[in-house]
Amino acid sequence: MTGRLVLACAAVAMLGCGGSAAEPGKVAASPKVATVDAFAGAWSSVTPSYEFIRLSVVSKSVEQGALGARLTLSGLAFDGTAKIDADSLIATMSSGPTGSVNAILVAHVRDAQSLVAQLRAGDGVPLDLTFKRQ
Repeated sequence: MTGRLVLACAAVAMLGCGGSAAEPGKVAASPKVATVDAFAGAWSSVTPSYEFIRLSVVSKSVEQGALGARLTLSGLAFDGTAKIDADSLIATMSSGPTGSVNAILVAHVRDAQSLVAQLRAGDGVPLDLTFKRQ
């Protein structure tokens, strides 16, 4: 049993869990953790053909770390709740009063003034977007 566990750990270490293997004797860098301030604010899409999309992220006073998000595009608004998971903002969005989930937005901070995001709605093709802070 112990031998299998050692082999499993070795296999995971060799695969690197999707990353590159660290050099021997060096400690791997810890993953980045984003803050609320990195995402909070008003954002405009700069993605060609999607410049009319806006994203607003605000801190909610309901609970610590809870965020509200609103994505507007051509007269349609998606509202939702968001959370920060490591370096990502993950927002569960809906466009109607029923509260059913219509889309998931996953955003990453590129730098202090820009975000890269992916909007996934149902089984459709994900929409990749780049936002600049307004």
